[in-house]
Amino acid sequence: MTPEEAGGPLDVILVTGDAYVDHPSWGMAAIGRWLQAHGFTVGVIAQPDWTDVDAFRVLGRPRLFFGVTAGNMDTQVNKFTAARHLRSSDAYAPGGEVGRRPDRATIPYTSRCKQAYKGVNVVVGGIEASLRRFAHYDFWQDKIRGSILLEAKADLLVYGMGEHQVVEIARRLDAGEDIRSIRDVPGTAYALGGSEPLPEGREIEELPTLAECKQDPLAFNRLTLLMYRESNPHCGKVLVQQHGGRAVVQNPAAPPLSTADLDRLHELPYAHGAHPCYRQPIPALNSIQGSVAVNRGCSGGCSFCALTIHQGKDVVSRSPESVLRELTAMAARPGFNGTVTDLGGPTANMFHMNCQSEAANKVCRRVSCLHPVRCKHYGTDHKPYLSLLRKARAIPGIKHVYVNSGIRYDLASLDDEFVEELAAHHTPGQLSVAPEHASADSLGLMRKPGIEYFQAFMERFQKACADQGKDRYLVPYFQCAHPGTGPAECIDLALYMKAQGLRPRQAQMFMPTPATLATAMYVSGIDPYTKKPVFVAKGWKERSRQRALLFYWKSSEHPHVREALIEWGRRDLIGRGPQHLVPPGPAYGAWDKRARAQAGVRYDTHMGMQVERASRDEEAAESWEAVAEERAPAL
Repeated sequence: MTPEEAGGPLDVILVTGDAYVDHPSWGMAAIGRWLQAHGFTVGVIAQPDWTDVDAFRVLGRPRLFFGVTAGNMDTQVNKFTAARHLRSSDAYAPGGEVGRRPDRATIPYTSRCKQAYKGVNVVVGGIEASLRRFAHYDFWQDKIRGSILLEAKADLLVYGMGEHQVVEIARRLDAGEDIRSIRDVPGTAYALGGSEPLPEGREIEELPTLAECKQDPLAFNRLTLLMYRESNPHCGKVLVQQHGGRAVVQNPAAPPLSTADLDRLHELPYAHGAHPCYRQPIPALNSIQGSVAVNRGCSGGCSFCALTIHQGKDVVSRSPESVLRELTAMAARPGFNGTVTDLGGPTANMFHMNCQSEAANKVCRRVSCLHPVRCKHYGTDHKPYLSLLRKARAIPGIKHVYVNSGIRYDLASLDDEFVEELAAHHTPGQLSVAPEHASADSLGLMRKPGIEYFQAFMERFQKACADQGKDRYLVPYFQCAHPGTGPAECIDLALYMKAQGLRPRQAQMFMPTPATLATAMYVSGIDPYTKKPVFVAKGWKERSRQRALLFYWKSSEHPHVREALIEWGRRDLIGRGPQHLVPPGPAYGAWDKRARAQAGVRYDTHMGMQVERASRDEEAAESWEAVAEERAPAL
């Protein structure tokens, strides 16, 4: 919408690092439509030129505030792979063009908004701001940075999904309230000056200061642990972190949307396509064009995943009626080919799974409902999801309904029908699941179920496919270089893969993204819970060795695998017998200059350092990492 169409200044102008796609999985579209539904006029500036302040004036001055987000992904995750290689494309830009957004885009975008209009209110949010709201580790600079709220000089920071927060902020500003007095909204953070007192009458938890986190890794561990412990909207405390002469104050988390509100959000009048101004396709839209999200949040609490701290531990699901209405509308759209590519969410089979005890949930401080053991209050009924899948595939015009989202296989195995029905009707040739590792020690630190759960699921799925005469395959995702995974654990995984005949084409190298428990372990080398030391693979040499072991079966990786096995004292695994991983031959590492030159790797200069361009295989291996974020609308 333009000011002319609105008949005056727009109430809210949203600035995003993504191309504009009017789809509920695009955070900016969801927030914009939600504000519209509550009576506010909204404009969007997508991927503006951050070097030109006039690019932020194209829609005039907002009457209430600018809302700024880096986009559906953290800017640095969007730009770099886990090996710090530059990605060759940006899935959220037209034609996949790189360079359409600045590093840590929240900061320069906010600065330009402030320059464009003196005294304008700026509210920041989205995944980047949400996970960087306190002191955080920046993998790409290898240092602890302060709160992005202070670095950006924003007036307020919205963390989490954002729908409740943006509407309340807009309503209070519309009523004439000064943004500096809006300091009690759940799910927001604000900055205090050196002379301003802490909030009174509220339970406060003082976090380790920015200086302490920089000096002491154990202080950084404690900060991360407290962020998770106090993330329950029912019992979370106000968190305060000192940054020199200033303080960042975080209110307790906002309550999740109700099922009725989530239904309403997803049934707003989206165009379900990219803005017509684009002449090239938006690659990320292709992956979700035929999909429908049925829930948000995740109760798993994996150490390397930020879903718990962003979307929340409580899974919120849409009503079956709402999902079926969306599917019916999808079937009637021109160009629909009859295939629903995914009916799911961050964890598809957690549809309508949640805590069965309201009293327990109100005081719960567990990070995971499933680890180390499943909570006795957690419901695991698959019948609502099974019923939804059956009704969905019966809708006229729909030929196939597939599940391509994450499947929690330990939960799936608890149901008598789910695995068989998944194999029979909802697997499009292959089903991807993420056991992550085979070592019990690694899986414990990842907060994932033991490999025996995956083994049981795999055998049951394969039997179901054989019984039904279906040619279906299970594709497991494994992860290397996660804290706690050393040479012994890495070799255990390679041997397990060989014993099971698993040859995955993709593998994930751990990336220490802001605000996760695994990142705290990566920085400190200490488990935040047990306080015990953990092995941390740092540096390209050690991390690439682990990655090579996951592809022990590829002849191109044999020299690298031999080099790793020799360095780790496991020459016994080099040979031509069934007990060996690789045959005899030359040994050299992936970092070897000759190997790089032979591979034709291109280099670029970024921030004064040499960085490699990622290979297509490496980018493909990390593409699944963004699935949850693509389903996470947030300011």
